[in-house]
Amino acid sequence: MKYRIDFKNFRDFRVIEKNKLPARSYFIPQTTAGNFKSVDFRSERYNSDMVTMLSGEWDFKFYKSCLKIPDIFNATHIRFDKINVPCTWQRTGYQEPVYLNCPYEFKTLPPNVPEDMPAGVYRKTFNIDDLSKNHILTFLGAASCLDIYVNGKFVGYSEGSHNSAEFDITPFIKEGKNELLAVMFKWCNGSFLEAQDMFRENGIFRDVYITSHNKTFIFDYHAKTDKGEKGYNLEVSANILGNTDNYSLNIILMFNNNMIAQKSIEASENTCIIFENLDVIEWNPEIPTLYELIITLKNGNKEEMAIRSSTGFKNIEIGGPVFYFNGKKIKMKGVNHHDTHPVKGYAMSLEDLEKDVLLMKDFNVNAVRTSHYPPDPAFLMLADFYGLYAIDEADIETHGTYDLGLDVNHISNDVKWAPRYVDRVARMYERDKNRSCVTMWSLGNEAGGYKCQDRCYKYLKSTGTEIPVHYQDVLRTKRFAYDVISDMYDHLDKMKLTLTKKRGTNYKNKPFFLCEYCHAMGLGPGSLEDYWKIIYADDRFMGGCIWEWADHAVYHEPLTKKYPYKYTYG
Repeated sequence: MKYRIDFKNFRDFRVIEKNKLPARSYFIPQTTAGNFKSVDFRSERYNSDMVTMLSGEWDFKFYKSCLKIPDIFNATHIRFDKINVPCTWQRTGYQEPVYLNCPYEFKTLPPNVPEDMPAGVYRKTFNIDDLSKNHILTFLGAASCLDIYVNGKFVGYSEGSHNSAEFDITPFIKEGKNELLAVMFKWCNGSFLEAQDMFRENGIFRDVYITSHNKTFIFDYHAKTDKGEKGYNLEVSANILGNTDNYSLNIILMFNNNMIAQKSIEASENTCIIFENLDVIEWNPEIPTLYELIITLKNGNKEEMAIRSSTGFKNIEIGGPVFYFNGKKIKMKGVNHHDTHPVKGYAMSLEDLEKDVLLMKDFNVNAVRTSHYPPDPAFLMLADFYGLYAIDEADIETHGTYDLGLDVNHISNDVKWAPRYVDRVARMYERDKNRSCVTMWSLGNEAGGYKCQDRCYKYLKSTGTEIPVHYQDVLRTKRFAYDVISDMYDHLDKMKLTLTKKRGTNYKNKPFFLCEYCHAMGLGPGSLEDYWKIIYADDRFMGGCIWEWADHAVYHEPLTKKYPYKYTYG
């Protein structure tokens, strides 16, 4: 099949996305609710007759120079390699991994990206049996950007490596065999927001799948809990697309295979059901109690679609300088966690993520900051299930501007970039808003600021989220802090001064969070006990996250003259 490749999107600063669907929660739909036995997401992640998994073997063509991609790309005549998706180019032999902390891999000034760069073209065929349905294509993670084509036609564009990207491919498909082409350039305008301290890799590194829905279907839902005087309230709202005449929405709350509550209501585009004064057990990291939520859309008496998910009941409040979780003062004994694997890089499997979470629990870690981007959505489901406070971080970091001779505030204080910032924060929030473990939202890391971050903060507050917001780098601006004061590698003497008048009145009114401290990569951390003596000394200190959970490394086998050691580090 022939494709006319468009080389404009990834360079055009006006383009954030084209024809991409609005962000929505991560969930697994089912045709019907079936029986009400509990579903373990670890075995049922994509076990649905509404989901077509595209992860697995793909065709792949790597170009050292994107200028060599023909304008008219005839996929029939291209000699493709075979690769397994999810993966990254750097862990499959097409390029070597590059480790950078601050700098970008390129020297152009924002928002301009190099004219010449590597690129990859992915191809996958899939079958569609029923053209009467809506078909949504989902990428859970792809660096750095995606131009999507189906059956010779352009579908849409997306950037934001660690955010989900979804496209309605219904107008482009045909019955039977279909061809999907994903064109990825190594860098794009969005790469200026992705200067994280890590190995820089590229590729489709998380799962890809298609969900097939009837013409009337639940596009998204939000389960929001609120603590009242007589118990918890649960508000479940559903965004239903299509003609809702004769449709109803049914909500069931289950615990240990017993029905706790049930309600039905006539369906509309935005349907809301509220349960009041529920006698429930609160979720916390020590006893991560989850309830099963079954949301069913019915046409008359016929079940059209169901969503099975988990929900936990929690209450977060900030009282002066103290952070309360379920009415209790807490201390976060946390780590920073990158999605990194010595063989697969970014492409961590569910088993890899679960291993990390279980090890955290073994070592009495109770909190995790998803440095420096939203993780695979399964990671937060694991945090729900096993019990971890999660600081969910937006995919925003710009301190590579230093290396370009620019101020760290150069991008974040330029409001022309604000739509890109808000897009990433909104997609993080919408995807993860139903996760019980999320205890703080983070506006990113080391990006200076505050003008674009102010827009992000305003967006989050407009959603009605009760989850507090932190962003460390705003400490160096007149904004100083959002809901929580956060700093990194604060000297012990300065932390002691926080308890006195000498450090200023700004430190008196909000909780204090160490988003990074006790640098533990390489030889190991120091002064851990000294830090915790201070943290325990005052309620305003809510703990922190060690940098970091694991050394970033590349595994080499067999060993060569160039790589005589099994592991090489950044």
